[in-house]
Amino acid sequence: MHIILILFAMYSPRFSPMVLTRPLTPALQPLYQEFDLEPVDVLHYDLSIDIDRVTETIDATTEVTLVPTENNLTDFKLYLKSLTVSHVTGASSFSQAGDSLFITLPTPASTSDTIQLVIDYSGTPPSESWGGFHFHPYVTYHMGVGFVSDPSMGKYMFPCHDRPSDKASFDFHITVPDTLYAVANGDSAGVTDNMDGTLTYHWTLDQPMSTYLAAISVADYTVLHDSTDSRIYYYVYSWDVDDALGSFANVDLMLAQFESVYSSYPWDCKFSYVQTPTGDMEHLSQVYHIASAINGSTYYDWLLAHEMSHMWWGNCVTERYWTDVWLSESFATYSEAIWMESYGEIEYLDYVVNNIMKPYLNSGELFPIVGAETPAELWSNTTYEKGASVLHMLRQIMGDTAFFAGYDTYFDHHKYTIAHTVDFIDHMEGQYGELDWFFDPWVYGEGYPIYDITSSWVQQGSQWQLTVNIGQMQTVSNFFTMPVEFLVEGTASDSLITFFNDVPDQEEIFLLPFEPVSVEFDPGSKILSTAVLGVEEQTYPPIGGVGTMYLGPNPASENCTINWLGTGDMFLNVCIYDLSGRIVQSRTLEPSMRTLDLSGIPAGTYLVDAVATGNVRQTARLVIL
Repeated sequence: MHIILILFAMYSPRFSPMVLTRPLTPALQPLYQEFDLEPVDVLHYDLSIDIDRVTETIDATTEVTLVPTENNLTDFKLYLKSLTVSHVTGASSFSQAGDSLFITLPTPASTSDTIQLVIDYSGTPPSESWGGFHFHPYVTYHMGVGFVSDPSMGKYMFPCHDRPSDKASFDFHITVPDTLYAVANGDSAGVTDNMDGTLTYHWTLDQPMSTYLAAISVADYTVLHDSTDSRIYYYVYSWDVDDALGSFANVDLMLAQFESVYSSYPWDCKFSYVQTPTGDMEHLSQVYHIASAINGSTYYDWLLAHEMSHMWWGNCVTERYWTDVWLSESFATYSEAIWMESYGEIEYLDYVVNNIMKPYLNSGELFPIVGAETPAELWSNTTYEKGASVLHMLRQIMGDTAFFAGYDTYFDHHKYTIAHTVDFIDHMEGQYGELDWFFDPWVYGEGYPIYDITSSWVQQGSQWQLTVNIGQMQTVSNFFTMPVEFLVEGTASDSLITFFNDVPDQEEIFLLPFEPVSVEFDPGSKILSTAVLGVEEQTYPPIGGVGTMYLGPNPASENCTINWLGTGDMFLNVCIYDLSGRIVQSRTLEPSMRTLDLSGIPAGTYLVDAVATGNVRQTARLVIL
């Protein structure tokens, strides 16, 4: 059907609710704020890494160029995990403890000084189930983000100021056997034959990049160059070339779509996809794409689009703290719908409803978008799908012109630097006007509205009087002020009515020139609510209001327990999927049984999908050791 988008810009709410900000808990404040205490700004990293695949070790040197951010600097620290430093040129002394590399300078330095350190180190680089440095049977690669309490994993490969907001330029010198190909961020600056059976690949990136986006990958790659857009490359296993030609068929169209909606590709270097055993991850200029998704079909175009859009959202405009990760992941998730919009409005809306709104509503998650407190909350339906739903709703409220103008000014002011949630809000309000009534409940508050709606009509002379009663029944404390739409259908004509739902138990009366036959709430799916699931009138809160599902222990080896508050008396139908979408285990758990037997499942990252009584669904990532 054809959905007519009615702009809400002519309406204004009658009140503004209280700001619902949530500060970090004391336990999390060190995790996300301690990095600001380090009084240095790194300008450039030059990495030289010799990879030994037989011993699964590296022998490396990193040259770090930095400037102090305060005067009389004598001591500071960088971050390096599980690798042993043998020497630091440019320091009078150094020491290691945990993930920290402590540096003492020979003399105090001021903000006008430039400091150069040459750090020699070696060892077996660490890995987690997802992030870190991996020695795979036919690929060696570094993944810059992990599902752990501190997601930044630059320090798993090189000494660095490992926080999203500290950006630097990079050079990579990667020495590997001459039968392999090494790819890294930026553009190729040449290959040196060392005449000893090894090659050294040099890659350089002149523009600033966060450390979690730095990555290298080494394999028997075939390099494919896009025939339509010369900026695009593909690094794929030599045996998957034919499948790659099919799976990457639309990449040039994606890049054109995002450049038409956002801005020109913001990097002065290649854009590429690199085939790896796990994925996907938005490393700057070289997106890791999971091997199983390169299968000759374009089914995973949504995933390609998600990661490509990070070149703007996350890589160029970067969240200062991980607690603002929605500025990266929600924007990328919404970009999936932006890609689908290239096929038409119907395809866009269908994607928003079925692939963005419904997964969040079925997740049962109710925590705010900003201020995630655990890895499970950082990488959740809330920071992906709920945040993307917020962007969809905001676009309906502002209208396309103001919405994308706000996007433009937000990007222009923060490209190559960092941003907070309040920065995005300020730019959107600069195009529309005050929007606290929208952002406070949707971004800083919990959950979503559950509407209780009734309608009736009576004849009034030659017209019909329609009465609409609307209330909100969600168990969370938020009240969601929103413009609401009703499609009133008659036998020969229909009408779309719109008003602001800004008070509890609201009644609105309309005069119509025809007799109504039906009244449909939110026909254009402009609001994230239970109406998207086909529920228009509720007399009780849905079961979906249960708590978030957690798995423990996670990572696990032999078994793990599903912890899902509110489902204790329900049967659970559980499927465990690998990252290619294959079911590796399926079973039904009784109310008294919540333990999963993991024996026989290979080590790796999996998705545990659980459906409780009443069709309440949640999905959580599980790492099996």
